[in-house]
Amino acid sequence: MTVFQITVNGKSFRAGRGELLLDAALRNGIEIPYDCRAGHCGTCCVRLLSGDVRGGLGAEPGIVHACQCRIAGDAVVEKADAVRVRTVDCVLSSLQRLSSEVLEVGITPSRALPSRAGQYAKVRFDGFPSRPYSITLPVHGSSDTRKIWFHIRQMTDGRVTAALGRQIKLGHRVKLTGPYGSAYFRANQPGRIICVATNTGFAPIWSIAVAALREAPQRNLMVIVGGRTLQSLYMGPALARLAAFPNVRVVPVCSNQQSKPNVVWPGRPTDYLPPLVPTDVLYACGSPSMVETMKSIAAHVGVVCHADPFLPAAEAKPGKGMLTRATGWLAGIPAGQ
Repeated sequence: MTVFQITVNGKSFRAGRGELLLDAALRNGIEIPYDCRAGHCGTCCVRLLSGDVRGGLGAEPGIVHACQCRIAGDAVVEKADAVRVRTVDCVLSSLQRLSSEVLEVGITPSRALPSRAGQYAKVRFDGFPSRPYSITLPVHGSSDTRKIWFHIRQMTDGRVTAALGRQIKLGHRVKLTGPYGSAYFRANQPGRIICVATNTGFAPIWSIAVAALREAPQRNLMVIVGGRTLQSLYMGPALARLAAFPNVRVVPVCSNQQSKPNVVWPGRPTDYLPPLVPTDVLYACGSPSMVETMKSIAAHVGVVCHADPFLPAAEAKPGKGMLTRATGWLAGIPAGQ
């Protein structure tokens, strides 16, 4: 077997042609954080500084998924600017129903769990299996800085979600491990931001949108949110707050044929995607089919797409006053949430 020299964050080892980069690094005692091992979550993404690998291309030029790319020559990679994964003990401290399907869950940690807007954590309620959920903000905007928030869709046959509010009640012990995921908000991007979500894929999109507007309240931002039914559009209060910004366009979409309010559009989120230009930045979270479609569209026009598929386990006049009020609302949401 042909053997090459691989360097990860300054540490070198030897690995054979065709080995998965992640497996070779772990076998040699070099830690690269990972989770799904399927190229979806982005936790294992690294930057290829030099050399040759095959496959596993990421959303940005030079980024590869270590769990998918195979060694094809000498290579130097780095896992830059990573937020350290940790496990913290927590308590379930808030349960609020947002719709017939979705609960807003607040968990109070014993110590901080730093994360970037758009990332997720593994949530393990005591006595139940771990599940991945996106870290978000309450839909009404005001956030208790002591809590970490999630929007969780209840499934009638779910081992965990069906127990929320029943076997899993306020005071239940929880462990959070994270953060994971590479579809997080990138700061200092001058172009338009387009966010697309289906169902509880809105959870990471909500935190990304807030982070983007906190950084630059006058930036151009479009948020497209879809669901099969009107009940799926649980995030109405959050959409109303985003729509208060004159530079933000909000498009709620419902795919079935039931009667809809005038503010909800028929069809699918991809039907309302505007013409893209290379300076746009796209974030997509939700059903795998929607995410794959968005990634394909973005790749066709050369737009960066940060994507995270969810796999099965008051009216005001436009102008300065509106922007001032909206910015004042953002100031009430703590940074890092």
